Amino acid sequence: MKQADLLVGNEYAFQTYKSYNAAPLAARVRIVSVDGRGKATVRVVDPGKKPPKNAWGARPVKRNEQVQVATRDIVCPWDEWADRAASIDADLAARAAKQREWWDDIERQQADRLVVNPERALPEEYDEEHVYAETDADERAALGKEYIKARGLGIYATPDKLTPLLVDLPVLVLRDILATNPHRRIGSADTVAATFMRSAELLEQARVAAMDRHGHASGDIPQPDRLLGEADIAFVDAIHENIAVSGGELLLPPVPALPDWVDEHERSMAPSFGWLRLAVGDTSGERLHSPGCRSVRSRHVLEADHMPWWLLMLEKPQRLCGRCDGPGVRDLVPMAGFVAAVDVWHARGRDRIERWQQATFQRLLSTAAAARTQMLEPDITLTWRIVAALTDNAPGENGWAAYAAVAATRWNRFDEELGKLTPPELEAARVVARDRLTTLAEALPSSQRPLPLPQAADLNVLRQRYTHLKKLLQDTVPQLDRLLFTLPGAI
Repeated sequence: MKQADLLVGNEYAFQTYKSYNAAPLAARVRIVSVDGRGKATVRVVDPGKKPPKNAWGARPVKRNEQVQVATRDIVCPWDEWADRAASIDADLAARAAKQREWWDDIERQQADRLVVNPERALPEEYDEEHVYAETDADERAALGKEYIKARGLGIYATPDKLTPLLVDLPVLVLRDILATNPHRRIGSADTVAATFMRSAELLEQARVAAMDRHGHASGDIPQPDRLLGEADIAFVDAIHENIAVSGGELLLPPVPALPDWVDEHERSMAPSFGWLRLAVGDTSGERLHSPGCRSVRSRHVLEADHMPWWLLMLEKPQRLCGRCDGPGVRDLVPMAGFVAAVDVWHARGRDRIERWQQATFQRLLSTAAAARTQMLEPDITLTWRIVAALTDNAPGENGWAAYAAVAATRWNRFDEELGKLTPPELEAARVVARDRLTTLAEALPSSQRPLPLPQAADLNVLRQRYTHLKKLLQDTVPQLDRLLFTLPGAI
């Protein structure tokens, strides 16, 4: 209390001990004199409850003891002390209850972190402000055991073999991926079991693909055209927009413009995903297989050769294996993270993108870059340059006559087709053939580039140049004839 409020002879509550979780203890004292400078002399009428022994800050007093005290330690008039102590007790009890509720909530959250629940509603947020390395490692190890249980892998499966699958993504995302049905049955709407179907299937495919069964790679590897769709393109566009808003730019690996005869759906996917790496099964034949194809004995998916998706688009459908449908996605675990991010974003109404979601796409980019580095593949390859050059100003319907002009032999009967052309049509075909062969030659490096064709080069010269270039590029450029001359309707 203030010194000016104290009256000699009146009784007050003098604080003898301030407890952490209860009202302070007070003695009943009577003012003997007000001494000035924040001091007063009091006589103890009732010392009250004794403070705990050796308690910090305690000031025990005795009955009838006369002591000088600081006026700030005099709390209030004695007749107000009972109500004041009760109020302090009530406030402390409410605060303790709130704190207990907070700790109980924390404990519930901690206990729920690793509970695999198919009926769990999709959380509003997966990003966590703090991630502690030791706790994170323990939780991922525990999720390995949950993975075995959720997928019914049996006694021979061990958590350490599943460690490569349970990386990068937040623990809570991985937990909810495990909540999906192992038999591919879609869960209830707006639940995690319904949201994470694609990512769960990819993780399981990654687990199976890593197994080595007597020299055979295992499992079906998904093709990207069956895996990815409009939502994935929209998600990538949204990431670009978010980065652009902050003044940045995310550069994707370059993908050349593709000719119109490439499948329309795949052509729409190429700008966003044409750079994805596809694993190619080992074979000495002409067909392109997936590493898990039953027709070949191949290294597993991460050890097999690989190629960009846009290059495979040019190969379809001639060289693809009819059993496995050709090469599949190489980086299954990063792809599982990416589709998980897309599906969560889509399920939330395509609203906002969390940090972990953007990280999945950039991780997919870095994985593809690392794969290209292993093969010493540059950003722009010779095949890339040729495809881009020949896609521009493709001849369309006029290409058939030009193709017949340069590819005619005594075995393919193209001479008969040429014989049906009028002189102006034949000259037009010669001009188209010369221009296309010139465009192709200009795309070659100087060490491989032949001498320029004269404007008036006849068909024999053009056929020699065509034969030379086709032999030179037979292992480099797929479907060179269609790239050169379009050949509408060809299969």
